Amino acid sequence: MVVIEVVVGLTGIILINGPLRAPLATVPWIALVVGLHFFGLAAVWRLPALRWLGAAMSACGAAGLALAACGSSSATIAVVAGIAPGALLLGSAIV
Repeated sequence: MVVIEVVVGLTGIILINGPLRAPLATVPWIALVVGLHFFGLAAVWRLPALRWLGAAMSACGAAGLALAACGSSSATIAVVAGIAPGALLLGSAIV
C-alpha cells in the first residue's frame, strides 16, 4: 500500500513540475495523496474515524489543486493545502 502511494505521489510530482509546469500544485497533490492514504489505513486498522480525516485531507488537497489551476496565490494554496491538513492531523492526534 505504501509503495503504491509513493509511486503515485512521485509520478504526480514529476508530472506537475515537468510537463504540466504547475509547481504550485505540488503541495495540494501531496495532501490529496496522503488524504487518500488514510482510507486504506482506516480499512487495515479497522478505525472508521480515519475515513473522516482522509476525506477532510483529500478535500483540502483537491481544493488546493483547484486553486492552483485557477492561478491563486501561493499563500492561499499553502493555507488550504498545507496548513489546514496539518491542523487536521494535529487535531486528530490530540483527540
